[in-house]
Amino acid sequence: MTKYKILEILLKNKGTFVSGEHLSSVLLVSRTAIWKGINSLKKSGYNIIGVNNKGYCLYDDNNINEFDIKTNIQCKEIGSKILYFEQIDSTNTYIKKEVDSLQHGTVVIAEEQINGRAKNEKYFYSPKEKGIYMSILLKKNIFLDSLKLLSLTSTVAVIRGIFQSTGISPMSDWNSIMINNKKVAGILTECNIECDTNNIEYIVIGIGINVNNLSFPKTIKDKVTSLRLEKGVEINRKTLICNILNELENLICDKRYISNRKILIEEYLKDFLFLDKVVTLKTNTRIIVGKVIGINEKGGVILLKENNKKEIFYTGVLQNK
Repeated sequence: MTKYKILEILLKNKGTFVSGEHLSSVLLVSRTAIWKGINSLKKSGYNIIGVNNKGYCLYDDNNINEFDIKTNIQCKEIGSKILYFEQIDSTNTYIKKEVDSLQHGTVVIAEEQINGRAKNEKYFYSPKEKGIYMSILLKKNIFLDSLKLLSLTSTVAVIRGIFQSTGISPMSDWNSIMINNKKVAGILTECNIECDTNNIEYIVIGIGINVNNLSFPKTIKDKVTSLRLEKGVEINRKTLICNILNELENLICDKRYISNRKILIEEYLKDFLFLDKVVTLKTNTRIIVGKVIGINEKGGVILLKENNKKEIFYTGVLQNK
């Protein structure tokens, strides 16, 4: 495609201007085709500046773009299609609306979410060019009795990706990913189940990470943090996205999250804030007090209750007692 040929030339001349006339003569296309190609690259997330009588210049920055992600992941399924948006309502919502036309492994990434969503119908703060807001569509090798296990596996992938990119080792509280007891990331897993067969038609894994935020709204500032605030330097979002997608591919595809569930659960427990702690677990209908003694093979929390009986939970909010 013309736009990728333009990109190749701009990459070789990164930081300097290349005239439209030069691009047109080298690629043997019209100036109109060059203009359309430049606009298409901008929509894909590239920071290209156009100046009259000088041409076009590609600046190296921390903006996300689909081409860089696609060329820097080692995946056969995850990222088979990457869709980039400068602004979107919610990446999860977009996939659910367009699911029939999207293929397995599609990744939707946005620079900003107007209505970012988190677990328990909560809002995920998603300012422009500060975080990672992406969703992954799965249509293969998904099973009803392994939904929670898949969610835990996604948490492991994000924790691995953060460590690889920053050297920071986050923890999980079963609902969010935490650093120093503050939320740095969340995972929202949603699915559609066919009523007649009880089969899962698709799963959407939504991932939101506070990456380069330096401040937050007053309502949440004491409860959240960002990788930049914790590390003290700007974090490369493209590298982090690629690391997470590679880990998701390695952990999920070919049913590996099921065949390797024992190892995955052991790894998850190493980073689980509430292991061996007495907690309060709140569901929609109950409040239970007990000690967290493990995770079962389907991803449920095993709680040793005050009456010394064990019970397994797949939903709810855990809090220190």
